[in-house]
Amino acid sequence: MMKQINTRTMIRTALAAMVLVAAVPVLGQVEFTFEGFSKSTLGQDTVGSSYTVLGIANPPVSAPTPLPMDFASNQYTIRVVNMALTAFTFTPGLSMKEYVFNGAVIEIYEDAIAGGTAANYANEATFTDGVMLLQAAVDPNWDMLLDNPIGFGFSGAGIGTCVLNGGSELAYLLGLEFPMGGWTFAGTGIAEPSFFVSVPAGFDLVFGIKIIFPFDPTGNDDASWGDLKTMFR
Repeated sequence: MMKQINTRTMIRTALAAMVLVAAVPVLGQVEFTFEGFSKSTLGQDTVGSSYTVLGIANPPVSAPTPLPMDFASNQYTIRVVNMALTAFTFTPGLSMKEYVFNGAVIEIYEDAIAGGTAANYANEATFTDGVMLLQAAVDPNWDMLLDNPIGFGFSGAGIGTCVLNGGSELAYLLGLEFPMGGWTFAGTGIAEPSFFVSVPAGFDLVFGIKIIFPFDPTGNDDASWGDLKTMFR
């Protein structure tokens, strides 16, 4: 059986990332936020399946960002590809699913609203037809937990890290002396379809994304899995 779910370690990592906004007022701009959906090649719970996540930045909740972004003139999208599911465990007694992924590439794009192509979940190419601002490689053992304690559908969050390694604006962040490694890659508000949740045709999960600046000057605090899920919604 896969390792006992190390919820405490994952929560500490997540909390370290989520306190960032309050902890780093000098930087002010510390995360990218997208709302989207994921699909898989072999099925959501099948080891060996490859996940793709597509998302769109929602301006009211996406600013400020580590890069200057003009939400009035541009649409910003994200694509995460080749998330390889290497381990899956279902614990019926806890009504909990754990997923472990290796690999994946993150790409953030900018496309002009006037003259560009609006992102459409029926056409993956519309998420990548602009300028790729940033690219990142996801570090191994990205972890996702979903639970269903009251029978209304599985939901939860994911946590891991990534390394920025490409894109037209990488030099801008390097010029500001931003670190390239250790950025948090968080899956937020992840949920399976249910009476309350719907996904586009061909997709498995609601799947939000945060890419968060790697800096934590504060101490860690313990929290319940429920508290973590609430923070990531």
